[in-house]
Amino acid sequence: MRKQSKTPHTSFSSSRRQLLKASSVLAAVPFILPRSVFAAAGNSAISVQKFYSGDWIAAFKQAFTTADTVSVPADIVCDNINTAIFMPEGKTLRVAGGLKGNGKGRFVLQDGCQILGEKGGRFNNITLDVRGSDCTIKGIDMSGFVPVTQIYIGGKDQRTMRNLVIDNITVHDANYAILRQGFHNRMENVKITNGHFSRLQGDAIEWNVAINDHNLLISDHVIENIDCTNGKINWGIGIGLAGSTYDNEYPEDQAVKNFVVANITGSNCRQLVHVENGKHFVIRNIKARNINHTFSKNAGIDNATVAIYGCDNFVIDNVDMVNSAGFLIGYGVIKGNYLSIPQNFKLNDITLDNTDMRLKSRGIQISSGNATSFVAITNVAMKRATLELHNKPQHLFLRNIDVMQYSEAGPALKLNFDLRKDVRGRFMAKEDTLLSLANVRAVNEKGSSSVDIDRVDHQHVNTSGLNFALPAVNK
Repeated sequence: MRKQSKTPHTSFSSSRRQLLKASSVLAAVPFILPRSVFAAAGNSAISVQKFYSGDWIAAFKQAFTTADTVSVPADIVCDNINTAIFMPEGKTLRVAGGLKGNGKGRFVLQDGCQILGEKGGRFNNITLDVRGSDCTIKGIDMSGFVPVTQIYIGGKDQRTMRNLVIDNITVHDANYAILRQGFHNRMENVKITNGHFSRLQGDAIEWNVAINDHNLLISDHVIENIDCTNGKINWGIGIGLAGSTYDNEYPEDQAVKNFVVANITGSNCRQLVHVENGKHFVIRNIKARNINHTFSKNAGIDNATVAIYGCDNFVIDNVDMVNSAGFLIGYGVIKGNYLSIPQNFKLNDITLDNTDMRLKSRGIQISSGNATSFVAITNVAMKRATLELHNKPQHLFLRNIDVMQYSEAGPALKLNFDLRKDVRGRFMAKEDTLLSLANVRAVNEKGSSSVDIDRVDHQHVNTSGLNFALPAVNK
C-alpha cells in the first residue's frame, strides 16, 4: 500500500516517487522576429509557428505574451520542450500537432488556463503541471516513459484551487497518467471524465494524501493493461485515492473524502480501484475483466478489483466482475500495527463470475467492526468464489446472497466472528449486536450447502431463507 508524507516541500510520499523538479525560470533568448509577428500583437489567437526562430520554448513564451490563445497547427511538431513554460493566467493552448520533450519539460497552468486538443493533438514526454483554479485539460493524447507523470496536480503553495476539468484525454505508454499530491493545498469541484488509459507502469489516476479536497468526480474511464514491470513498489493501480495516517476515530481532517468513482471499465491489471483512509464516498458502475495477480508481480500491492483499507461511510454499488479477483475490504495497517477497521458501508448489486478462471483468486473478503457500526451486503451473486467476513460490526445485514465455490477451494460462505484471542479482536462490537440474514444461499459445485461459521454470539439474530443452519447462539 502507498503511504503519505508530510514533508514541507513538494514531494511524493515516502514510499512513492520523487517528481522531477522544476527547471529554472526561462532565460530570455534574443532573436529577431519577423514583421508579421509584431503586427499580430494584441490578436486573441495566433500560431506559435509565427514566433519560431530555432527555439520553440522562446516561441511559446512570446506567443503567450502576444495572444490569449496560442495554437500548434496539425502539421507542426514542437520539439526540445525541455524546461518549464509558465502559461499566464487566462491563456489557452490549442494543440492539433505535436509537442515533444526529454521529460524535464512542462507546461504550468495557472488560473484560468486551458490546454485543448484537436484531432491529432499530442504530447510526448512533457508534463502538464496544474497550479491554478478554473483550469481545463481536454482532448489530448499523452505518452512517454521519461517523466514520472503526464499530469501533475500539487505544488507546495497553501491555497485553494477550484473547478478543474480533465476530460476526454488518452494516456498510453507512460508511467503515471494523473498524479495529485494533496497535503499542502486544497482542490474543490474536480471532474476527471471520459479518459482512456493503457499500457502504463504506474497508476492511471492517483489522488494521494488528498485530505483537504472536496467534491471529486472520477467517471467514465477505460483502464487497461496496467502492468508495472520496472520494479517500483506500489505502482500499477487503476484508480487510487489515499488520505493521511489511519485512525479508528476517522477524523475528517485525515481522510480523503467526498468523492465519486463511477462508470469504470477495467481489464488486465492487478488492482482496479484503491482507497486508503477514506470516508463519505461512492464507487459505482464498475465493469472488470481479467484483474489478476500476473500483472505488476513485484509491486507489492494486493490483487483485487476493489481494495479498501481503513475506510468509513461508503457505498460500493453495481460491480460486474468476470475472471477477476473480487474485493478486499480490510484494516488500516502500518508496519504490522492494526490501526483502524472499515465501518458503516453498503455493498449492493455485486456479481463475480470466475467459472472459467484458472488462477487462484480471492472472492470478496471483508473485515469490519467497531462498537457503533453497520455493514449491509445485498444482491450478491458469485460463481467459483468465496464470500468471507471477518470480525464483528455492531449490525450486519446480508440479503439476497447467492455464492458458489468449488469444494477443493474451501467454503462458499465463511463467517469468522470470533476474534477474542486475536489482537484484532479489540475492534469487535460487543453491545446491542445484530446479525440479520435473509435469502442467503451458499453451495459447492454439487449444490450442497457450503459454509464455515465459527461462533454466533450476537444479542439479536434474525434469519430467513437460508440453505444452512447457524451454530447455536452463545449468549
